Amino acid sequence: MTQSVSMPHSPHPQDTLFVPPFAEDRISHDFLLGGAVTLKQPLDGYRAAVDAVLLAASVQVGGQRDRKILDVGAAVGSAGLCVARRIDDALVTGVELQDDLYALFCRNIVENGFEGRVHPLHGDINDRQLPLRAESFDQVISNPPYYAGGTRPANHSRATAHQEGSADLAAWIGFCLKMVRQKGRVTLVHRADHLDRIIGLLFGRAGDMTVYPVWSKASSDVPLRVIVSVRKGVSSPLKMRRGLVLHDEAGQYLPEIETLLRNPAQLPGF
Repeated sequence: MTQSVSMPHSPHPQDTLFVPPFAEDRISHDFLLGGAVTLKQPLDGYRAAVDAVLLAASVQVGGQRDRKILDVGAAVGSAGLCVARRIDDALVTGVELQDDLYALFCRNIVENGFEGRVHPLHGDINDRQLPLRAESFDQVISNPPYYAGGTRPANHSRATAHQEGSADLAAWIGFCLKMVRQKGRVTLVHRADHLDRIIGLLFGRAGDMTVYPVWSKASSDVPLRVIVSVRKGVSSPLKMRRGLVLHDEAGQYLPEIETLLRNPAQLPGF
C-alpha cells in the first residue's frame, strides 16, 4: 500500500503525508480502546502491549500550554494515537527509527483519520539533523527499550524495540528532556527494576516527580512496570502513587482494567 494523503490543516510545514508500502500478508489488523483506535501491526515484529495504552492514559491536557506532545520511539503509533483519540485538541508528533514500524505508523494515522493532528517523523534520536527544535513540546512521552543487554531476540524489529542500542536509557531521557519546554512534562513507562536508573538520570534536571507502579497481581512482591512523570526545571518533591493492579490471581484482567483498556480514559489516581 502506497498513498499520499493531503493534510490541509496540518500544523507542520509539509502538506502531504506519504504512506510507505507494507506487504499486506505481513500485517495484523488490531484495535485499541475497544475499537476506538485501529492499529495495523507487523505479524512478525514489535507489537504494541498494554504499556502503550497506560502511557497514553497518563497524559493530561489542561490547556493550550499542554497540547503539543512528542512520542519518542512511537513504533506503529499506538500511544500517540490513543492520546489523540482521548484528547481532541492534542497535537502529537511521533519519532520512529525502524522503517517497517514507521510505514505502519503512517498508515495508522490515515486509517484513524488523524492527518493533521498526528505527525510521523522517521529518524534516529542520535541524529543531530533530526528536524525537531529543542524545547518545542509541552509534553514528551516515551516507552524506551526495556533491556540494557543480554541475548537479542532473533527478530530484528523486536530486538531493536526492546533492547538498548546506540541510544541507551541515558540518551533517551536526555533527548526527552531536550525536547520538552521548561516546566513541561516528561512521562516514561519502563521496567520497575530500572526505577533507580531513571531517578538517577533525572536527578537535578527535573522534579515534581510522580512514580506510579503497575502490579501484575495484588499478591506480587514487586511491580511489573513503573510510570514516571516529571517536570523539567522544577524542584518539587517526589510523589509515590498507589498505582494499578492489572490481573486477578488467575491471570485475567480485573474489571476496572478491562474498562480502562477499552475506553479513552485518564489513568486513575495518577
